Amino acid sequence: MSVTEVPAPGAKRARTRARLLEAAAAVIAERGFERCSLEAVAARAGMTRGAIYGNFRDKEALFLAVVAEKWRPFLPPVSPGASFAETMAGLAEVVIAGLPARRAAAVGAASFQLYALTHPEMAARVAAANEAIYAGMAAGLAADAAALPLPAVEFVRVAHALIEGLVALHALTPSLVDAEIVRAAFTLLGATPR
Repeated sequence: MSVTEVPAPGAKRARTRARLLEAAAAVIAERGFERCSLEAVAARAGMTRGAIYGNFRDKEALFLAVVAEKWRPFLPPVSPGASFAETMAGLAEVVIAGLPARRAAAVGAASFQLYALTHPEMAARVAAANEAIYAGMAAGLAADAAALPLPAVEFVRVAHALIEGLVALHALTPSLVDAEIVRAAFTLLGATPR
């Protein structure tokens, strides 16, 4: 940066936050959520615990930020004029393309689920976050509501459960839950009449 350049407001904070998220993701991948300490995250990032608390309310907020950053939802490609069955086929291909990355993150994902299951406050935060995501996705499906096999908010929940189940089982048994099984699941979902 030259002497005349001024960093954008919040740029340092954004860089710090990004470093903390990367460090947390690495520690979680090695140790799981339960054994991930803030000290280990801070050390990995080359920072202090104070830097964590300057960016995240608590350990759970850091965890949720890692999940939000690293565990993006699978979204079907937008193809104007596509039928619902074609959209579901497109979603199947998006899920298939994402399976290798999700398989690599399976230990972290499973440890996060276990952490949430054993920490009621985290479970409540996950439920609230999912509820907001579901509402937003359901609102986005409002124009296609007649083509959906269920009311939009129920469809979003079913699709999420289907995707997460397929991803988890693929990580555990990739030869049994392979691309063809994923395609078959979305073909069935796309063909289900209301």
